[in-house]
Amino acid sequence: MNTRDLAYFSALVELKNYTAVAARFSVSQPTITVAVKRLETEFNATLVQRDRAHNTLTITRPGLMLYQRAQMVLKDLDLAHSEVQRADQSTIRFGMPPIIGTLWFPLVAGELFSRGLLKYVETLEMGSGYLLQELLAGKIDVALLGSVRPLNERGLDATLLGAHEFRAIVSPEHRLATRKRIAFAELANENFISLTGKFVHPQALRDYSQFAGFDPRIVYNTPNISLIKALVASGFGVSLIVGDTIHASDKVVALRLSDPVADRFNMSLVVRKNFLPNEIQREFISVLFGLRHHHEA
Repeated sequence: MNTRDLAYFSALVELKNYTAVAARFSVSQPTITVAVKRLETEFNATLVQRDRAHNTLTITRPGLMLYQRAQMVLKDLDLAHSEVQRADQSTIRFGMPPIIGTLWFPLVAGELFSRGLLKYVETLEMGSGYLLQELLAGKIDVALLGSVRPLNERGLDATLLGAHEFRAIVSPEHRLATRKRIAFAELANENFISLTGKFVHPQALRDYSQFAGFDPRIVYNTPNISLIKALVASGFGVSLIVGDTIHASDKVVALRLSDPVADRFNMSLVVRKNFLPNEIQREFISVLFGLRHHHEA
């Protein structure tokens, strides 16, 4: 089977127009027609029904089934091209969210430096949700990701390195500041300052709020945790952040939550299944595994 035929067919399903598909791939329209005919012969099924009188086409049920499978085949093929082309390269394409880069990556940075590995690392710092997609797409090789539940993503191997509780933070003058533990429902009337983008914290805020039975009134979003703590300290609102980010110098009060919500900031070391790291990549990954011992200590 010609994988190019699958690419043509997938585009036809999406565009519903032979001329548009031919233009996308810079080929003639008969090329697309012949490709579809080859696939229909291969699978002994009608994939496309054309109504020439009304200039329309319909993708049959077998055609839709093939389209779904073709998406996986083409994705795997693109990934194979990327990995084969980079097989002998020394570069380590590494992703981590800013919070992990600030709090936990420094715990192993010294060892990476002493082994001479840092010079090979190309780091992408983004939210965990974005990095997860980049990892699946083969844009990065290894990542430290945060999630509210231990990761169980198809196509990925994830090793849980540590789990950290979330805390509500308020200013020292807040009415709840003298409490050590609260129910999240006690924050129902507060203004919330939240992290933006595909971060773990917004999901935790949604889960805690849903359990408490209210929609949080978010007055400001920012990707900067330091700014969040500064705004909370100044009394502009409250927030929900992972407890390990809070220090005495932040001038905020961290409150434990009594709600039986399972959300934690779970940090995992993640690679694609069937990823074959070279020697430098293997050594880099082995050093990252050391973060688990730091969490257990």
